[in-house]
Amino acid sequence: MVTDQIKSLPPLPSSILRIQELCMMDEVEMTDLIQVIESDPMLTADILKSVNSPLYGMSKEITSVRQAVMLFGILMVRGFAAATSIKKTVSSDLSPYAITIDRLSETSILQSALVREWYGAVDKTMVPLLASGAFLMELGKLVTSQNLISSGESERFRSEVEQGGSIIELEKLYLGMSSYDTAALMFEHWNFEPGLVEMLRNISETSIHPYGQVLYVLQEAISVREGLSEKSLRSAIDASERMGLDSKALEDALQSVKATSNL
Repeated sequence: MVTDQIKSLPPLPSSILRIQELCMMDEVEMTDLIQVIESDPMLTADILKSVNSPLYGMSKEITSVRQAVMLFGILMVRGFAAATSIKKTVSSDLSPYAITIDRLSETSILQSALVREWYGAVDKTMVPLLASGAFLMELGKLVTSQNLISSGESERFRSEVEQGGSIIELEKLYLGMSSYDTAALMFEHWNFEPGLVEMLRNISETSIHPYGQVLYVLQEAISVREGLSEKSLRSAIDASERMGLDSKALEDALQSVKATSNL
């Protein structure tokens, strides 16, 4: 069972737990956050690698954690740190999805870049949590993949995915929940803030949760299997129109991100 696997997940490293504690405070001292990150050289290197992805369109290389926090915000840098640690903590065998961990990482970067571009033009106050959620939401696939492999359903699931089946619907059919529901349970297990957990739990086509709606559109636009295809772009725009979101701003953001993407 997915829930049993989540209960058995090991704790995150102390540096990540401390970062999370700081992020949940009413007022976060940026200096404290920077000190925690810089005390872990490997984490610092991983964060700087993430923020310097060409998909974020930075005109100059970001060379310090302070620069990263100033440009991306505390929650997004927390997302970079958490994602790096989780990928090292949980098995990265994603064969049921017929993708690699690098593909998953590229998808997460592209999704977070898209929501920064899109909601930067719609409602900047929503960007910090949305970008963090976008960067983390696909990590549930690490656990669902393990469950599919251990249950012996990996090959059958993969075959249906490769035939173009809806990943969300197949996850629900085989596992009883989507990988986004699984991600919500994972971050609840690790005591992340309720706002993030609730947002991930509400990623669905029928969601009325404003953040959940946006993340649903993101995964329609950029899937782990298809990347940014013409079909996925049209599907995302249609979904945004059905949900009453700003589809014109989305279309502009998609064209901007597509110009720098190799997915």
